Amino acid sequence: MRTQSDSRIDQALRLLVADGSPDLHTVTTLDGLYRFASGGSFALFGWRPSDLVGQHHANFVHPDDLALVNNGHQKASRDGTTTVTTLCRFRCKDATYRWTEVLSRLVDHDGEPVVVSAIRDVGDRRKAQRDLERQASTDPLTGVANRTVFMDRLRQALRRLDRRDGLVAVLFLDLDRFKLINDSLGHRLGDAVLLQMAERMLRVLRPQDTLARLGGDEFAVVVEDMSRIEEASALGERIIEAGRVPFDVAGEQFVCTTSVGIAVTSDSGHGAADLLQEADLALYRAKDRGRDRAEMFDEDLRTVAVGRLATERMLRRAIAEHRLRVAYQPIVDLVTRETVAAEALVRVWDPDQDTLIEADSFIEVAEETGLLSQMDEWMLSQAIQQAATWRGTFAGTSFADISVNVTARDLADSGFAQSLVDDLAAHDLPSGTLQVEITERVLMEASNSAITGLRLLHDAGVRVGLDHFGTGYSSLSYLRLFPLDFVKIDRSFVQRLGSASTERAIVASIIDLCHALGMSVVAEGVETPSQLDQLIALGCDRAQGFAFGAAGDAAHIEGQVVRGSKNRVTRIGTRPLIPMRPPWVRAAPELPRGAGARLR
Repeated sequence: MRTQSDSRIDQALRLLVADGSPDLHTVTTLDGLYRFASGGSFALFGWRPSDLVGQHHANFVHPDDLALVNNGHQKASRDGTTTVTTLCRFRCKDATYRWTEVLSRLVDHDGEPVVVSAIRDVGDRRKAQRDLERQASTDPLTGVANRTVFMDRLRQALRRLDRRDGLVAVLFLDLDRFKLINDSLGHRLGDAVLLQMAERMLRVLRPQDTLARLGGDEFAVVVEDMSRIEEASALGERIIEAGRVPFDVAGEQFVCTTSVGIAVTSDSGHGAADLLQEADLALYRAKDRGRDRAEMFDEDLRTVAVGRLATERMLRRAIAEHRLRVAYQPIVDLVTRETVAAEALVRVWDPDQDTLIEADSFIEVAEETGLLSQMDEWMLSQAIQQAATWRGTFAGTSFADISVNVTARDLADSGFAQSLVDDLAAHDLPSGTLQVEITERVLMEASNSAITGLRLLHDAGVRVGLDHFGTGYSSLSYLRLFPLDFVKIDRSFVQRLGSASTERAIVASIIDLCHALGMSVVAEGVETPSQLDQLIALGCDRAQGFAFGAAGDAAHIEGQVVRGSKNRVTRIGTRPLIPMRPPWVRAAPELPRGAGARLR
């Protein structure tokens, strides 16, 4: 039974707190015994004030948070008038817990120090904060870590090498030809594939490993506490095996294999960004060696990286200093033996050696760094101007067109195709004056917008050709799916025509199919009379190569076209007609395979 003294105490304590507030207001002794509780206890937690008064706060505060609350009371008692804020979980009458914010302050009550607290529900606010933190630290599609968290975990793993022996590995991976799934099935199904792949990888990784999605179809894994490099290789193989299982999406099954690059270090001073870059270089090698495999970073790849950087610097300087040049390679009609076209090829002038550097040594670096778009724009401008000049020079001859290579990035530009057609019209050139060439890889991995650009060019009369046919992974059946006017057979088939009946059968099949589809055929890399004879016998339409002349400047082509005695090719024994490059063209040392743009 409450005494009159107790009632007076309640009245006095009520003056210290806002009893009408929706928050729970309490007064406790320094050791945590509730002396007073406001009506907010019922609305928030289901407790009546009488359920709390006389009880210790340890009966209501979550055990894991009790030390925080006790420390808050102690700090409030030490600091006097300072208000102390503590986050803790408070038990409800239904045995659940709610997150609360406790504001505590020491008050003197009739000579007795007590702690006055305001306890408010912050569950919604905390959830919002955690959602924001989750968004900032996780990939929204797959729920795994994002790049920021990945790099932080990698730095921590490297620092721990200071305190213990072991290895830290980064596995960098992506899905082979994933772009085809996105373009053919749509991003919704592509996202479903990424989500399934993330779930599969989590099943083969250890709990302490960090899986992150870096963007697109690229994932990375931080692995530590390894004693042998072979452990990282074995993990890479498990991930590859997981990717080989068909993906089940919307009732359909799709196969999308995985390529993995691995970099390992035992040095705590190894930079996190450097280790990730090394794994990325190893991934290039895995792509270059056929995909669906894992490759380890080594010193050869470091040499590649240094060479690539030097090549990029060289290209940027060449563009800034206007040192790009065009070399034109003659294309010959195999029926009339006349030079009827030329392919425009980009070169870089080296002022130190006073020679031209061929594209093979820099074109892949240019593509990956984005410099190729600038170079293509310049090349197209030069080719159109040259075509306008040659239109008058070659009047009355069979010379008809110039071929220029374009990339998927060019075609995907919504204004590229129309701009090209407009430039031809501005120079009073028929659309057929220009031919554009794309590689198999560009064609097979082109986006819908790029294919649309290709069709616009084709419909406008610009002839479209498939370059280096046979070196990629498309099949002959794909030829009928795209707006193509001609196909170029890669030199690798042409060079083996005389020694392998299989190559002859392949070339014959390509020529027959292309003709059946209404396309003409150009053979690349023709060097010997024997190759030329076989191509003529198989019905090939055009050819280019050292047998007809190496690439040269505009005057070089003009000499071949205008001088009638050199317009025709005659057989000269069994040796190459022009066995060597002219001395004014220099081939720069080629980068090792794997240094170029990634083939997805």
